[in-house]
Amino acid sequence: MKLKKILPLIPLLLSMPSSANSLEVLHWWTAPGEFEAQKVLKQALAKQGISWQDFAIVGSGGGSAMRVLQMRALSGNPPDAAQIKGPDIAEWAKIGMLKEVDNILNNKLWDKNIPDVVKQTITYQGHYMALPLNIHRVNWLWLNKAIFDQLKLSPPTTWNEFFSVADKIQAAGYIALSHGGTSWEDNLLFESVALSILGAEKYKRAFVEFDETVLTSSDMIDAFKLFKRLHQYVDKSMVGKDWEIASKMLTDKKAGMLFMGDWAKGLWHSSGKVANKDYLCVDVPESKNLFSYNIDSFVFFKKQHQNSDNLNTEILANTLLSEQLQHDFNIDKGSIPVRTDIDISDFDACSHKSFNDFKQSALVPSFSQNIATSSFLQSEMRKVISTYFKSDNLSAEQVTKQLALAIRAVSKK
Repeated sequence: MKLKKILPLIPLLLSMPSSANSLEVLHWWTAPGEFEAQKVLKQALAKQGISWQDFAIVGSGGGSAMRVLQMRALSGNPPDAAQIKGPDIAEWAKIGMLKEVDNILNNKLWDKNIPDVVKQTITYQGHYMALPLNIHRVNWLWLNKAIFDQLKLSPPTTWNEFFSVADKIQAAGYIALSHGGTSWEDNLLFESVALSILGAEKYKRAFVEFDETVLTSSDMIDAFKLFKRLHQYVDKSMVGKDWEIASKMLTDKKAGMLFMGDWAKGLWHSSGKVANKDYLCVDVPESKNLFSYNIDSFVFFKKQHQNSDNLNTEILANTLLSEQLQHDFNIDKGSIPVRTDIDISDFDACSHKSFNDFKQSALVPSFSQNIATSSFLQSEMRKVISTYFKSDNLSAEQVTKQLALAIRAVSKK
């Protein structure tokens, strides 16, 4: 996120300031499942006399929301709170626009019940700058159970098995791989492939440390080649269509498989679909014990023309991490609680797998969901990866060099 390169500042009249007993919150939770989860939070706040003033921005996997936020904040009128993730938290903290949240919550809760990778994600110069809400797993493979039962297929555990299964699904008249046509979905798909090929350590060297020897390695070339092979199984009419449509195609028995984070499970939950009955959740081929994580979190902005919103901020903070909200919100969202002490006996089988895998797996931050990279760098990476996926003119060798050059160029700015 390069805040100095934002479009010309927009007027202060873009939005009216929120009232004393309300919180204006920017986010991009607009899909089924996300909407229901947001409603849980809104109702919890209402019980405490706080009105959630919705500022929802649709599209681009949060990219549109970040552009609007930059304009609002730099015009001097930021929302009270905003959904910001990963390194973007530090980018905003560097320019002094965020409140520290160290003293809002009981330190014992942070020390005992919040995982270290979460605390590292929301920390800047020794201070907590954001409140985490949940943990999503990104590297899932979802299967339509009816199609797999009908064709007597077993969930693939290797890439050779995956392509064999995909061919059989396609031959039976179904779409083998449901996949939306947006660039962020292409990047999510590549992330799952790259993690399985590279493993956790090389993945982190490539997408967290930006080590060019890994970015241009034979392993990365192999990952891009495999990624491109997947293109033959997607529905070409899906170009430009978002993840909600792709996810629905799976549970509507139009497609056999889907790579997507478990927010898709929130969408299915909202329509009454049931894990292990309507769909199956399995590891991406050859990625057992690897867990790519995405963490939703909220930051609080310093406000110039506001008497006091400390009470509202404290109420939201304590509501976000309360046991009841952590339970109810994450069931609807498809994620697992960020607190490790929450009873998840009411959660479905896929959440139980995610919860256990998080504790036992090698954890890596998702670059496609900008947990490993800033949104500005992520945007440049998206263009390179998505263009390759849809192009017939680029080789895997060429795209590895392009990706390394793009990362180097942005990192030096």
